Amino acid sequence: MPYCIVNGRLVPAEEACISIQDRGFRYGDGVFETISVHAGRPYQLDWHLARLRAGLSAIRIDFDVEGLRPHCRLLLEKNALRDGLLRIQVTRGTGSRGYLPMPSQASFAIETVPLPDIPRTPVALWLSEHKKISPRALPVRYKLCQGLNSTLARLEAADHDCADALMLNEQGHVCETSSGNIFWLKDGVLYTPALSCSVLEGSTRAAIMRLSDYPVQEVEAGLEALLAAEAVFITNVVWEAMAVNRLLPKDTGWQSDVLAEKHRRLLQQDKKRHSGT
Repeated sequence: MPYCIVNGRLVPAEEACISIQDRGFRYGDGVFETISVHAGRPYQLDWHLARLRAGLSAIRIDFDVEGLRPHCRLLLEKNALRDGLLRIQVTRGTGSRGYLPMPSQASFAIETVPLPDIPRTPVALWLSEHKKISPRALPVRYKLCQGLNSTLARLEAADHDCADALMLNEQGHVCETSSGNIFWLKDGVLYTPALSCSVLEGSTRAAIMRLSDYPVQEVEAGLEALLAAEAVFITNVVWEAMAVNRLLPKDTGWQSDVLAEKHRRLLQQDKKRHSGT
């Protein structure tokens, strides 16, 4: 039976519960992190905790992020998770006067999740009609608990039998997919959208930028730059690096298998170094 941790208490996952008044449940008022676990060790844990701390600060939730470390260790040991995912969610807690938060103690939950089966064949993306939310509206570089913008885009992609949806911002810049970051290769340079484009500052994005053999440039680029690319792949902690061969309904395609596999191997090697395996 898997366990989880809710507000510092280790409980069977099927018995875990939160208050119906929790602002995470009511308003999506919180931040979360999903962390890859390899050989029993969380990959880039320091990086994730730093992003969690910054995200909580951005939405004005006071919480001791460092205090999560022993809880993470305990849960990984209790669930005997070797390879999978560790998910941390922190909300503002209970207490509201409408949207106005009342003073309260933040709530947190930690769970482990097995890795899903990921296809290694190239996938198609759908060019979404939903635009990415501006950073002037929300601090979108962090993993906010409210995810309706991404949900609607992902549903749109599913309606067209595509693996994910490519999202642009209001200025028409390539941003990301509903669930991950995007990279493309052109003339020996690896490009990815700049954070100023309303991009989530993804952990796998950061690892690719650190590990890639190619020079990496963060850019504000229109769709035409992506369409002119030689190869394209998308990243998150589950996919690692997934090849993209088509963008629908545009009549375009790429040969991306080699580029994606090269970067997936780099990530796996880095995870092994990190875990000591």
